Amino acid sequence: MQNSIPIISVFSTLVVVILCSACVSQSPNPVTTSNTGFTQVTDALDSSRISFTETRQNFREFGNSLLGSGNATTVYYILARDVDETGNATSWIFGAKQGTEAGLLVFDRSGWTLIPWNEPRSLEVVDLDRISPDTLFYQNKALILGSTSPSVSERRDLELKNGIYTVTIVSGSPSRSITFNATTGALIT
Repeated sequence: MQNSIPIISVFSTLVVVILCSACVSQSPNPVTTSNTGFTQVTDALDSSRISFTETRQNFREFGNSLLGSGNATTVYYILARDVDETGNATSWIFGAKQGTEAGLLVFDRSGWTLIPWNEPRSLEVVDLDRISPDTLFYQNKALILGSTSPSVSERRDLELKNGIYTVTIVSGSPSRSITFNATTGALIT
């Protein structure tokens, strides 16, 4: 036992010396830096945003199984949350009905979530093939985006019901809403 103590001591000291020398040794090729002034930083595309086209396709693949009654699912209401300048959103909410079952179907990067919903009886059916939120934002970019400074944070939500898009823009405390025809994209005054 006494013979092993000096060996352990020597071994421990050797490990400490190796670790310490690695911390203080210089790189064989020193890194040089030069100050080039300002450089442009480009943001990567926000992968948390989802296009309406992707949402619609995913809804077609899984929509009839979300409410569970086996009948075709009819959409009456759409809400896109935190829409960017291209019409992509962080989440899409479809107010839908399938047979006697109704629900708010929320689609985001984590998938679909079902929330119980007592659908209003006065809502018209939304024809998913006749609407295009990204086209609405493209056609009305100047009106929707306005003259907002890049330093001012804005949040845009897009609601569709009864054939009318309502874009709600919140910037600080005041908010404004703009309405458009859902089929043509024309401004409704």
